[in-house]
Amino acid sequence: MDMTKQAVKAALGFQKDTELATFFQTTKQAVGNWPDDEPLPEGRQWQARALRPDLFPAPAKGEAA
Repeated sequence: MDMTKQAVKAALGFQKDTELATFFQTTKQAVGNWPDDEPLPEGRQWQARALRPDLFPAPAKGEAA
């Protein structure tokens, strides 16, 4: 999965940045700084995998995170 802000929001069923901010336990302002169509910061990608491994499985060996 391409872990962009748009893709993560869609996978989680979220429509608003505030919902994503709550999921990541951060501010709406922080989430608002993430471009919609670029990968999330690497730490947030790992956090999403830890919080919802059913939706965001770890990358296979040899794949970029």
